[in-house]
Amino acid sequence: MNVIYFGKIADVSNKSSENISLKENSIASLIDFLQEKYQLELDDMQIAVNHNLVSKSDELMLKETDEVAILSAFAGG
Repeated sequence: MNVIYFGKIADVSNKSSENISLKENSIASLIDFLQEKYQLELDDMQIAVNHNLVSKSDELMLKETDEVAILSAFAGG
C-alpha cells in the first residue's frame, strides 16, 4: 500500500511517502510497523484511508491498492 506522510512523521522518516507491504494489512499492524521503524508515537496522529479519516482502533483491513495518509494532529485557531 502507498503510505503518505505529513508533518512530524515526514520529518522523522525523511520521506513524503513509501510503499509498505505487511503480513497483516490492518490499521493496527501499520501503526505497529511505523512505531517500530521510526520510533514515533502515533497517539497524536490521524490516519486517512483513501481520503477518509479512520479511527486507529478500527479493525479495518487494508488493501494493497489503498492510499493511507498519516497526518499530524491539526492545530485549531
